[in-house]
Amino acid sequence: MAVTKIHRTSRMVLMIGVAISLVVLGLFYLGGQASAQDKVIAELSQPKYTDAILYWAYFLLIVTVVVLIGFAVSDFIRGLKENPKKALSGFLAILALAALLIFSFVMGDGTLLNIPGYSGPDNTPPTLKLTDMWLYSCYFMLIVTVLAMIVMPMLKVKKK
Repeated sequence: MAVTKIHRTSRMVLMIGVAISLVVLGLFYLGGQASAQDKVIAELSQPKYTDAILYWAYFLLIVTVVVLIGFAVSDFIRGLKENPKKALSGFLAILALAALLIFSFVMGDGTLLNIPGYSGPDNTPPTLKLTDMWLYSCYFMLIVTVLAMIVMPMLKVKKK
């Protein structure tokens, strides 16, 4: 009974999220261009609902991170009660992720960018290094994922 309720709830949340995403994407792509006085640079194309899609992406990112951290912490606490050795091995994965983020932050470049029409407070070396950290981390995890998709089936074939 509880499993079907979980499936129903998660499916409903997914459908609502997809519907909102489709509406926001529709507004972005079909909503037209910003008026001349609202454009940052007059001669460049600027969709009217750029802010809406950015705020929706921020919201989805924050919800994802909060849920991920919540499940990781609850799983770690439950694992400590059931099997402390296995829980600590899961903690090593979190430490590896932290090491990846620190390493990619150090690799990041803080050189200021020349952005036409932008004079905001975000073009600073720490912000640029933080952006590089996220990009490099995503690239690394994408490469690891693709390699795992290629290598894991080969390992399963060898075991048989």
